[in-house]
Amino acid sequence: MRIVHLSDVHVWRYVANPLQLFNKRALGMANLLAGRAARFRLERLDDVVARIVSLAADHILITGDLTTTAHPSEFVEALRALEPLLRDTTRATVLPGNHDRYTSGSVRDRTFERFFGGYSPPSAYPWLRQLDERTAILGLDPTRAHLSARGRLPSAQIEAMKRILANWSDDRLIIASHYPLSAPPDYARELSRKRQVNAAAVIEALKSVAPHIYCCGHVHAAWAFQPLELPNQLCLNAGAPLLRDLTGHRSPGFLEIELSQSGVLVNHHAWITDHWAIRELYHNPTYFRSEA
Repeated sequence: MRIVHLSDVHVWRYVANPLQLFNKRALGMANLLAGRAARFRLERLDDVVARIVSLAADHILITGDLTTTAHPSEFVEALRALEPLLRDTTRATVLPGNHDRYTSGSVRDRTFERFFGGYSPPSAYPWLRQLDERTAILGLDPTRAHLSARGRLPSAQIEAMKRILANWSDDRLIIASHYPLSAPPDYARELSRKRQVNAAAVIEALKSVAPHIYCCGHVHAAWAFQPLELPNQLCLNAGAPLLRDLTGHRSPGFLEIELSQSGVLVNHHAWITDHWAIRELYHNPTYFRSEA
């Protein structure tokens, strides 16, 4: 099975109507004017989508931040641009990010659900979505409308997750959430400023789970690593596909995850200056194999 993992597209639109700026969206507009708009190259989105389509993956997983300020016009454009990836609802899963819950109004009006709710099970979070007889995605939602970018997974979700995992019998589990629980050393400081505030509780709940994959976004850098506090977890961050990378250390792109009988191969499709390049991030042919 091959899965494309995409995150943090951050479609943006300027909002001029002052009646729509009496909330946190005013801060988002200020950030766009101050340079955020120049950092996300919307003109490249169609090329990213075409690249993903060409891979003919078995499933598309998008872990949030499709928009920048959760304005309906951003959702309209995100849905239009990503439509070639979303034609079959059984082969695409989409979760919200904190920018998709940017204002209390967008949460109250369930704006994300109106546009992308058809790409996840209709049940409340957490939910389990079966991809094949061996593989499933466990979806979590720690997003909230908050002045900061910090998330929090409700205690009810943690308890429900424990119950789901207690009955988990298949052998290839993918946990999907916008927020990383941990980050590689190079990005730990950045994550600390916008972390999931109760990540420790989720880590504790996952310590006894068999080897699994955790797909996330939020920090705009592609990575594949196994946290010291969760050695049974392969944490994958897809990065941001439209980011204007001036450092050479955060190449924009997405991940291609290949699941073999017991193994995992993760490739980063990265846009380098003017062309696509493929970089292997992780390869373990026995990752899912249970220890005797």
